Amino acid sequence: MTTPRVEIAIDELVFRGLSPVDARLAAAALETRLAELATEPPAPSRARAEAFRRLSPVEAPAGSPGAVGHAVAGAVWREVAGGRR
Repeated sequence: MTTPRVEIAIDELVFRGLSPVDARLAAAALETRLAELATEPPAPSRARAEAFRRLSPVEAPAGSPGAVGHAVAGAVWREVAGGRR
């Protein structure tokens, strides 16, 4: 049996209110958190239904690019996993 593979492609990521440096830190935190979530069971089981999804805005504590990235990763993962976690 092969291990399921999850691939998430984010074409555009907009961080409003963050400096370019903080936006890069938030993006790195997003990528790291998504990788962590992908290793934890249960893996998403929903088949891809479309090529485009737009998520609702995410709120996170001010002054913490890591928290922003973590919050965005959680929102993305919930969408991909069908509301789980």
